[in-house]
Amino acid sequence: MTYLFTKQGCGKCDWVKDQVDFDKLSDVKVMQLDSQNSEALALLAYYECVALSEKKLPILVSEDSAVITSVGEIRNYLVNLNA
Repeated sequence: MTYLFTKQGCGKCDWVKDQVDFDKLSDVKVMQLDSQNSEALALLAYYECVALSEKKLPILVSEDSAVITSVGEIRNYLVNLNA
C-alpha cells in the first residue's frame, strides 16, 4: 500500500490531489492528518515521518517505504502507477 499524507488547508496537498485520479489507484490511500484520524497519525509515526510532517506536506510513502515530499515527484510517482 502507498500512503499520501495530507492536511486540510494545505495548498500543495490540494494541488497533488487535483492532479491525480485516485479512483484509478486502488493501492493508494490518502490519509488526512488531523486530531480525529488516529490511523493516519499512527501510520505517520510508524514510517517515522512525524517531525517531517511538521515542516513539510504532502508526504508520500511508497510500497517500498520510500518517502517522497516534492509535490512534482509525488505527482509523477502517482501518475506512473496508473500508466
